[in-house]
Amino acid sequence: MHGIIHKSLKGFVEDRMTDGAWEVIMDESGIEPKLYLPVSHYPDEELDAIFDTIADRTDQTEASLQRTFGEHLAPALLDTFKAHVRDDWTTLDLLSNLETIYEQIRTGNDETDPPAVDTERVDEETVTVTYRSDREMCPLAKGIVLGIAGEYDETVTIEEDACLLDGDDRCDLTVVRE
Repeated sequence: MHGIIHKSLKGFVEDRMTDGAWEVIMDESGIEPKLYLPVSHYPDEELDAIFDTIADRTDQTEASLQRTFGEHLAPALLDTFKAHVRDDWTTLDLLSNLETIYEQIRTGNDETDPPAVDTERVDEETVTVTYRSDREMCPLAKGIVLGIAGEYDETVTIEEDACLLDGDDRCDLTVVRE
């Protein structure tokens, strides 16, 4: 998993929980203290363990946490990958170009493993996103979409026609700009 996700998760926890909560969560998750660097990569299992621990400590579902975190994460992702995002794009333009962005990120970087994403621009107000990943972090993906829309000062709704978490082989998200 890309380091920007781990680094942002630490900031998310520090913003929303008591002082020292991050260290406690890392300890309870069985993870040695470390500095997460945004340009490095870390095991997916660490992220899973951290979400699990936070959910236990807050009585929130992991899905709810992932979605909220995704909204928090979006600005950091946009900043980190701004070289791949045009200034004149809208939320739907960015989503329509995810395949190209991921391909540019993967080129020459064997460590980068973003999820498989297919997109289709249905019309001016609608994009479908098909997400496939063994990580099964569909709520995180939905949160990121909502966070991107927030950064563009737009409102979108997301309809989910298929979901990995329901046993499907993919997530099909229909994103509609309101």
